[in-house]
Amino acid sequence: MTLAPTNSCPFRRVLAKSEFMRFVPMAALGCLLAWASPSAGAPEARPTKPMAAASFSIGSPNQGRLDNGRRLTAAPYLRVVPYYAESTARWGLPALVGLIDRAARRVARRFPDAVLNVGDLSRREGGELDRHHSHKSGRDADLGFYLRNAADKPLSPDRFITFSARGDAIDLPGAVFDDARNWALVEALIDDREARVSHIFVARHIRARLLRYAERLRVSIELRQRAAELMMQPSQAAHDDHFHVRIGCPPDQGRCVEYAVLRTPRAPAGLIRVRMRSGTERTLPVLPPVDPQPPSPATVEERDPRGERATALGSDHVGRRPLSKRGEADNLDL
Repeated sequence: MTLAPTNSCPFRRVLAKSEFMRFVPMAALGCLLAWASPSAGAPEARPTKPMAAASFSIGSPNQGRLDNGRRLTAAPYLRVVPYYAESTARWGLPALVGLIDRAARRVARRFPDAVLNVGDLSRREGGELDRHHSHKSGRDADLGFYLRNAADKPLSPDRFITFSARGDAIDLPGAVFDDARNWALVEALIDDREARVSHIFVARHIRARLLRYAERLRVSIELRQRAAELMMQPSQAAHDDHFHVRIGCPPDQGRCVEYAVLRTPRAPAGLIRVRMRSGTERTLPVLPPVDPQPPSPATVEERDPRGERATALGSDHVGRRPLSKRGEADNLDL
């Protein structure tokens, strides 16, 4: 008996009748394997989409850089202020860029006509940025205030608008600080579940105004306390025309430094530099101790090769008292 050759079964020889019954199962198995073989016309696997490279914030906000940051894009609820349109500082950690987008969308869901005004973030690779002491490591962003006019219509100015302690718009007469939308933005920032906001730098009178508004709304004491802790005015810039938002180091950022590094020149021998709450410094003579003792290794300050004092987490010292992040953060180099 002869089996007719097929294209898929490579069995062509003549078999005796006694061999036929043994051959049939083998032939069937061979045909099945030939059909299931990748060379038998099976569709090719789709190429997998390459995974996005991880982003890293390296160093501190004022002495750092950004690797593989994400670019912030405009949306119906978010725009770049025209004054900053030519700036290339649109980059940040994905945590920061996502936070801004989510916060703007959250405000817009509550107030459909709200559009968040955005200024500088960081450059694509971080590092130095004009007009900023920080914004170097992808964790800082400038967000403008929500404004409205006397007819309660939203305003979209060409640049950030300064507000005085009396609530007057200095750069745009007739503009009104929108308490409802600005508090909604602060609430969205500090209540975000994916990013941890560590600072919101803003003028003291803006901070006080927003906290009073939140109290009138009967916002929970926990949320108001957190807002009070995060909102602070630095000494080097009033921040009376925008919010400067900074996020903390994400858990997977091993080379990220949480706080700004404060560096002051080393004082001459026999003098000590005392940093005041106003941000100024004065020098006082150091009197010899009554019973001199060698300094403890735990209190010896680390000095860098340039002769500057680099203290942990951006803190300065007056004696052994650390600079309080909450109460005296206006002395941080922002």
